[in-house]
Amino acid sequence: MAGRGLEPGCVRVESLFVATLVHISDLHFGRPAVAERLDALKGFIAEIRPDAVAVSGDLTQRCTNREFSNARAYLDSIGEIAPYTVVPGNHDIRWLGAVARNLGLAGLFREQAHKFKYSRYVRHISEDLSPSLEVEGAIIAGVNTAHGITRGSITRRLRDLGVIGQVKHADVMRVRQIFEHAAPDACRVVMMHHNPVRGPLSGRHGLANTEQALHAFADLGTELILSGHDHQDAIHTFERGARGLIISTAGTISNRIRPGRASSFNLVEIEDHELHITAYAWRKGKDFMPSEDRTFLRRTASRQA
Repeated sequence: MAGRGLEPGCVRVESLFVATLVHISDLHFGRPAVAERLDALKGFIAEIRPDAVAVSGDLTQRCTNREFSNARAYLDSIGEIAPYTVVPGNHDIRWLGAVARNLGLAGLFREQAHKFKYSRYVRHISEDLSPSLEVEGAIIAGVNTAHGITRGSITRRLRDLGVIGQVKHADVMRVRQIFEHAAPDACRVVMMHHNPVRGPLSGRHGLANTEQALHAFADLGTELILSGHDHQDAIHTFERGARGLIISTAGTISNRIRPGRASSFNLVEIEDHELHITAYAWRKGKDFMPSEDRTFLRRTASRQA
């Protein structure tokens, strides 16, 4: 297929794709990280030279400075190959800050606690918790869903405390503005950490307000949502009348995998009329290999028909 199998430094021949994205998640630098897989992933990125790399959170395992430093070095090495965009995951925030922010008296300590919560991510990765990246053929709007223990993310399941995410109204409005200023023919992509579709093995939604978030993003003209968190690769569709969404959930590169699953990431290839998502799973001693391939008709094609 055009665009694959290129040697680093070679000029890419004309491709059918208007944009190619490598979607990775849950690197978990620290004890769960596996150098062999991280090196193989970077080699894959160097080989295909995508238009962008999307990293949907959980760079660290325990939110330590050393883990963030290692994650920063890895992102820098990717940035030498292709532009990337990244959002924080629930493992990338300091839980004490999340608790303190919600216990602050009349907001007295809330601003300081909020800064403390994201302080290590901001110091090592980025001050922008919800960045956007536009490349030819696609606009990626990042949404920070990792807020720790907040009123909006509390559910009836105690095990979800501080783990589940939330899409805030302000973020939906910001995505609206980003999409309004993007190129008319660019594929509208939203990236967040938490999975908006129930995990097949975990049985859990990643978001506390899944339905509201998906309906809101569909109304904004979103074609594709990128997420992680569940540690299992999955490709879903969410139908809302004529405004359907495609949801790419990337697995983890680390060894924190679900039983019977492998480390994985997703390759997104966007054409004028179709969108292709290929999951690449780790095969020990064989590198990452394609494991699932799905093709969808793009909404723009439906309008032109």
